[in-house]
Amino acid sequence: MLRHDDESCTVSIDLDVRMPLGLRVHCGERDAAIRMLMARSAGTFVKSSRSCVFDADSRQAAEDLVDAIRKRLFRIACKSVSQRQVEDILGITSRERIRWAKDGRLARSGTSRIKRDTTEISLWTYPCDAIERLAANPAEIRQWREEDEATTSIGLSSNFV
Repeated sequence: MLRHDDESCTVSIDLDVRMPLGLRVHCGERDAAIRMLMARSAGTFVKSSRSCVFDADSRQAAEDLVDAIRKRLFRIACKSVSQRQVEDILGITSRERIRWAKDGRLARSGTSRIKRDTTEISLWTYPCDAIERLAANPAEIRQWREEDEATTSIGLSSNFV
């Protein structure tokens, strides 16, 4: 991320590396944060290469930028994911998500509130690290589906039997 020689210091970001799920899901916020921090720094922001070049004697400013980027990316990586994102990432239906969250198999992290005119809607959010672990282990989701099917005579939720 930080390279330096006798003439300059360069802070650059490689977005082609494998990133945590939170940074992939919240990529718009991630990219905006990187652009904003680089543009506001004391260096020369090179948008096309996602880098910022500093004079050799401005090494501390370059290190401060690296630190600020790391802190901001960590906060973004830890952000909760939405219901729709969970369904897309795990390849599950909304009914499965609701059922598994209600019985505790799918951890919830809190709620997000959306206000439309005078109506406020609360939506469950889910911890990014737990969703990432499940995405890496699809056998667990298959097992949950098998357990659900085995608990009812025709594979429907017990609410409908």
